[in-house]
Amino acid sequence: TTICLILVDLALFGLLLYALRDLFSLLRHNKEMFSAHVNVTLQDQPKHGHSSRQIPRILHQTCKNETIPEMWAKSQQSCLKAYSDFEYKRWTDELAREFLSSEYPWFVETWDTYPFPIQRADAIRYFVLHHYGGIYLDMDTVCHQPFPLDQIETELKHNSLFQATLPTGITNDIMISSARHPAFASAITRLPFHHRITRFWAWLLPYAAIMFSTGPLFISLATAAYLYGEPSLPSPTVQIISSTNLKPYITDLQTATWYRTDARVLKWLANKPLLWFVLGTVGVIGGVYLLNKVIL
Repeated sequence: TTICLILVDLALFGLLLYALRDLFSLLRHNKEMFSAHVNVTLQDQPKHGHSSRQIPRILHQTCKNETIPEMWAKSQQSCLKAYSDFEYKRWTDELAREFLSSEYPWFVETWDTYPFPIQRADAIRYFVLHHYGGIYLDMDTVCHQPFPLDQIETELKHNSLFQATLPTGITNDIMISSARHPAFASAITRLPFHHRITRFWAWLLPYAAIMFSTGPLFISLATAAYLYGEPSLPSPTVQIISSTNLKPYITDLQTATWYRTDARVLKWLANKPLLWFVLGTVGVIGGVYLLNKVIL
């Protein structure tokens, strides 16, 4: 019996390591893939012909409906002013679903079964950047001046820019991309799978489920999956910028209206690695103990 329990425990430990393999890999290769290496300089925006532009001059934002919440009114207007010469697309839930039904009908079932509105707001930004390209900004982003897209455009077919975040990966608050970028192709094809493996426990741990199914952790893992296939790292097709380098262009108000109690607890724990280790160890030992008691 003891040998059987040990074998079961080892098997469960192996399954746990397998389930977390992508996260471990992300942590291991974060510096190679997502360390900030882009520097842009303040200058007058140059006038290029359309043919020289790899990144479409389109600004995307999302909102539940046509009514802009008061807390975002000024920030939204600041971005409209800064990007006044861009095409502007504000994606409401209704417009987003119509777009998906037309262009990506295979995703509509997943879209309709998301338990949290923020998951739809997250998901649609990946689809519109994949389809149209351009720049995506959260509604709680204050724009000071337009980002100099010409400084990150290259002669390559695919160009993108993400902001590095802590403790690992990239954020989805601001994203810039050429159309049909393989990093976003990687993201949209992975969305249904990430939804399936989080939907049954999402109400128990909403913050973790959102982060893994559609949020910053999701886009970090999806982009990493694309980068693993690149011949070298960092890849010229995925450029990374720091929040410090973005300060002349944007300010993130970080309203985070979707945060719940579990989010606040996890944010509080974010910079306490020793406590994470202790809690994780207790959780694993406690889980194994309870399982062994059930088997016995």
